[in-house]
Amino acid sequence: MGGGAKAATTDAAPAATGPERPLRPSPGWAMGAAIVGALLVAAVVAVGALIAVPPSVANLASSTADGVAAEPLGAGADAGAAVIVPAGWIVVRESEEEILVRTPDAALEARVRTASVPAEEALAAAVPGIADEIGAAPGAERRETLASGTFAVHVDVDPSVTVAAVAESAEARGSVVVETRIRDDVDPARYRAALAQLLDGVRP
Repeated sequence: MGGGAKAATTDAAPAATGPERPLRPSPGWAMGAAIVGALLVAAVVAVGALIAVPPSVANLASSTADGVAAEPLGAGADAGAAVIVPAGWIVVRESEEEILVRTPDAALEARVRTASVPAEEALAAAVPGIADEIGAAPGAERRETLASGTFAVHVDVDPSVTVAAVAESAEARGSVVVETRIRDDVDPARYRAALAQLLDGVRP
């Protein structure tokens, strides 16, 4: 007798997959790219700000005096005054009319600025505010002709604080005020010669 018929077998055709989809960046990669872009923009802005920095900010940079070049003081009617800062001292320009100078060891610091009044008047205007600030009674005024030939009047507000005004003469209309402070942990007497050298360098 004949056997049962065998079922026909066929290979199944592969399922259609359709067009391939493009790979999409992961959220983490996209965030990293955004951060890098933001940093690049910030860097460009920072460089632009440095290039276009205002003179008032640029002047805050310090320099080291060579003991020869004079630092100009004053603007407008007060222009023409200057000071030769001793060699090695640090100079910080705060404005056209004012500089801050200090010894290399930072023990003595002096603020030097112009005044459009005679030396004695400039001193009288400067001393009370400083005396109130440090709570001290000013000493007696002293007047002298400096080695440079200029006239100076000065007061010790405190053993470590001296205010001086320098002019071409006692009657001269313009003057330069020098407010000097010496650190409390050093002997002021050690810096008298340095102060005298700074005053001698003033060119009213």
